[in-house]
Amino acid sequence: MNTKNIEHCERNKLERFLNKIQLPNSFKAIGVGLVALSFIALTVIKFIDDEALWVRPFLKHAMLIGLLVISLSKEKIEDELIEVLRSKSYALAFIIGVLYTLFQPLANYIVDFILGKQDTPTEIGYVQVLLFMLLIQVGFFELLKRNR
Repeated sequence: MNTKNIEHCERNKLERFLNKIQLPNSFKAIGVGLVALSFIALTVIKFIDDEALWVRPFLKHAMLIGLLVISLSKEKIEDELIEVLRSKSYALAFIIGVLYTLFQPLANYIVDFILGKQDTPTEIGYVQVLLFMLLIQVGFFELLKRNR
């Protein structure tokens, strides 16, 4: 068996797997609703009951799941151009997410130094990074779709 056949077989397996994890277009509305409800609930909790700390991780994870559902949902017309735009948006989200993770602690330190604070944590949580990356991916994907 030559390498071209092996590459073709592996590419077909990967494409079938990726098609299986993509959700129908109707799931996009579910994801948007989950993100909106989670965001509203987090905002309300922040202003009304600041002591309900146990709810925040749950709502942040719900927002993360909602963004993932939006990201994995197919478009009404799913063609090769949409696939290319989705791939570009994932690549941009990854690169910007890495840069964010590298420079955010430095930015926090500079702001704390200017304000004279020393109690702000400089570490970034995984949920914060994943939320940022998914927001970037969804945002750039929508932007690229509109400007095609």
